[in-house]
Amino acid sequence: MLLDRLPPWATTGVGSLPHRDPRAAAAHAVAAYDVPFCPQLPRLEGDMVAEWLGADPDRCGWSPQRDRERPPAWEALLDELDAAPPAHRVVKLQVTGPATLACALERERGGRPSRAAALSLAHELAGWLAANARGQVDALSARGLDTLLVVDEPALQLFGTRGIEQAWDPLRAVAPAWGLHLCCAVPWDVVERAQPDLLSFDLALAPLDRRAAEALRRLLARGGRIAWGVLAAHRDEGVAEAVGRLRAALARLGGEGVAQRSLLTASCGTGRLSLEREHAVAGALADVARDIGQRSEPAAEAAG
Repeated sequence: MLLDRLPPWATTGVGSLPHRDPRAAAAHAVAAYDVPFCPQLPRLEGDMVAEWLGADPDRCGWSPQRDRERPPAWEALLDELDAAPPAHRVVKLQVTGPATLACALERERGGRPSRAAALSLAHELAGWLAANARGQVDALSARGLDTLLVVDEPALQLFGTRGIEQAWDPLRAVAPAWGLHLCCAVPWDVVERAQPDLLSFDLALAPLDRRAAEALRRLLARGGRIAWGVLAAHRDEGVAEAVGRLRAALARLGGEGVAQRSLLTASCGTGRLSLEREHAVAGALADVARDIGQRSEPAAEAAG
């Protein structure tokens, strides 16, 4: 599996950055994190819904045939990756999930369609999203880079969870590895049915309970990865809070080999925060990785 190539406690961004300059954003996404990613720039393209649908749903023109313009930072990201490709050859892309987009369209229409209609819309949106993501995946592949495609579903709890995992099938088929990012309360039953290669979630939202620990153990046992959202970027916290939060989760989870299957992120993107805060978050995550890595080395040596 390509995610086996990532180093233990690899850091990456959730998606959005606060930059207005796409080239500066791309350079930061490649240099500041272990796993580079295509940054979403809400100060230029709007929030994660407007990025895909446009600010006015009546003129968004979405359809499976729509030729969506690439993100503003896309060409700059390719230039940065050409100049300094990561040694592990993995790049993260992120798309706003079909359930979240379907919720946005339903709100704009002012009605409450049937569950079947909502699911049908999510399926159609997923096909359109996959068609757009495929071009980016192919461009990276041509450079010898593999894609981790992460589907961001913050509105999943509002949309409902019954049957949604099938809507992600077109996106799961586009890239060699796929993941889910959930900054809402995690519906663990859905995650276990969907079986993403990576689960990215907000650890700062709540400590692990028994159900969460069970699901994460099974995810790791089948070779999956966890991206721990250890740092709440919008709050005044840093390394100490993130390390404490992560150590408590690891103690609850138990088991060996977690480091090799773990990434570190903020709990959400920093697109609405300041550049100074984004730089502080990236630096803090690197410090957390070093701290946790040093603490786990003696145990690993003893086991060996």
